[in-house]
Amino acid sequence: MNILITGTSSGLGHELAKQFAERGDTVYGISRTSSGLNIKQAQCNLLDLQELPIVLNKLIDTDQIDTVILNASMLGNISETRSLTVEEFHETFTVNVLANKVIIDWLLRHNIRIKNIVGISTGASLKTYYGWSLYCTSKSAFKQLLSGYAVEEPSIHFLSLAPGIIKTKMQDYIYSINPASIPSVKKFRDMYDTMDTPDIVAGKIIKFLPNINGLESGSYFDLRKVIE
Repeated sequence: MNILITGTSSGLGHELAKQFAERGDTVYGISRTSSGLNIKQAQCNLLDLQELPIVLNKLIDTDQIDTVILNASMLGNISETRSLTVEEFHETFTVNVLANKVIIDWLLRHNIRIKNIVGISTGASLKTYYGWSLYCTSKSAFKQLLSGYAVEEPSIHFLSLAPGIIKTKMQDYIYSINPASIPSVKKFRDMYDTMDTPDIVAGKIIKFLPNINGLESGSYFDLRKVIE
């Protein structure tokens, strides 16, 4: 299979790319820095929406991609909404929403045959956490973006897939925040030592992917609902 994954330099994206490649799949990776993996890859800062189509032109050398996994995202500052700037919202939305639109539109415009587009989502797209406005609003918008495409592009199956809490650099940042100032981080600090690592979650996602066409296109699914 041909797989396109964003955010392959670290965390979940890196493990997904690694495990797909180990299975013999052809992996196309986009990330800010090199993944160090033996995959077809290109480096791009997703804040640069003008550069992204140029990178895709150089990277994609096929007319068929079986699965696109839009994994790259940023948490942004965890702080009360009133103290967050418009510039911070613009930056977070650029990475978490607009860059994904640029990628999808490029694929459609170049008539790439696609079976599935999976957006890595989160429970934060459905609920509000104190101090998490940047992440919650942008991931909610991303989920709705995929739902919109699902209505308009019925030949492609879209899914917002929430993999659960993963021990990544994002969680390291959350752990560093004082819960006295941002109470919502306490839950994640308490779970830190028992969180699944990216390799475990990547394996679960790859195992689950053959089942996604049984879900409504454009829907949201929490991977933790799967009984192992």
